Amino acid sequence: MRTPAVLAWCAAVTLALSACNGDGGGGVTSTTAPTSTAPSSTSGSSTTVASSTSTSGAPSDPAKAAKAKAAVLQPSDFPDGWQPGDPLDHETTWSDLTRCLGVEDSGQGLGRAVSPTFQRGPVSQVTSAVEYVPATSAPGLATAFAGPKLTACATEALIADVKRNAPEGSTVGAVEVGPLEFPKQGQLTASFRATTMLDLGFKIGVTQDFVFVLKGEAVARVSFLGAGQPFDAALQRTFVEKVVGRL
Repeated sequence: MRTPAVLAWCAAVTLALSACNGDGGGGVTSTTAPTSTAPSSTSGSSTTVASSTSTSGAPSDPAKAAKAKAAVLQPSDFPDGWQPGDPLDHETTWSDLTRCLGVEDSGQGLGRAVSPTFQRGPVSQVTSAVEYVPATSAPGLATAFAGPKLTACATEALIADVKRNAPEGSTVGAVEVGPLEFPKQGQLTASFRATTMLDLGFKIGVTQDFVFVLKGEAVARVSFLGAGQPFDAALQRTFVEKVVGRL
């Protein structure tokens, strides 16, 4: 069953595209068509987002958990027109990826935080997570992400993400996963793009971009969704730089 956030995104996209398409009979396509998880509702206010940023479980190092919470995307990072909503769930994707790479234990950190999902209109979404891992785990993660299994494991994890988070009642087309060109951040940066065509009674291309950055003992994960067209590349760089700069 899909979350209310997913269903709200579906309704918002349907409304927006119906308005653009007039009779709603034509599909919206783009040069890249992707999707993974659907966006969230725009509920929430900028005055309460910081407190809604959450850590997962009881952190074994409260200081690291606090650093993670301060590093994820904040309302002050965004220009006018962006609204915070409920977090999208990409943490299953991270678990799938680290399990496939054989470093699942290394991927479980001392403190973790997930930002709200920030949204501009119904078709641009970004969410972030930061996790501090034990010093002994960081080299293993770096080796795994630089190793030969990364592309195959990322493809498997991201295809599962797209299908798992597709809106209720939609039909997901073939999912293609490939590398995303992205400037290096920290010690290691891995970035991928998943694209598909989503059928919601009309067809729309959806692009889901995932950027993973390892900096010291911190792992940053920033996910972007663009419906109808890819997420703005310049804004992607800006948002990732803000997170990595606070690690």
